[in-house]
Amino acid sequence: MNTRISLAIVFVVGSTILYQASEWWERAFATHVFSLTSPDGCIRLDYFKPFWVLPSIFHRIPGIDGTRNRPGMIWDAPAFTRAYEVSTGVFLGETITYDGSGTVGGVFWGDPSTPGQRRIHVGGFPLVKTDKCADAATLAKLRAAYDAENAAGRALESERRSRR
Repeated sequence: MNTRISLAIVFVVGSTILYQASEWWERAFATHVFSLTSPDGCIRLDYFKPFWVLPSIFHRIPGIDGTRNRPGMIWDAPAFTRAYEVSTGVFLGETITYDGSGTVGGVFWGDPSTPGQRRIHVGGFPLVKTDKCADAATLAKLRAAYDAENAAGRALESERRSRR
């Protein structure tokens, strides 16, 4: 067999293996950045910076709708998030690796009006759908936190308007 063809085959196979391995080690050797606890104190989110050996242009940036942009785009703040139940430490789920600088919104801790089920989103990306921390009492704490946040926002808005 021709040496050039052999080298090309080795390069393609090696590149494919390296890319697949990078999908694993980006999470296995990730750096913990910070943690955030839900307003009801039931769920903890841990934010991580993935361990990348390959430059960011080789990683495809995901869209919120599940599509992925073409490779070759530079990432500003790659991250992924893991969710745990605070009282037991049980792992609930994790997001895909996303570019934190291009996300919409912050953390949505779930809809307090639907007991029995809780869906948590980070930056618009789905994180977990769980029945943990979805009882009526816990969701009442979440509703109270949302109401307090909304009241504080309304107070700031009325203060801003009164200064005009």
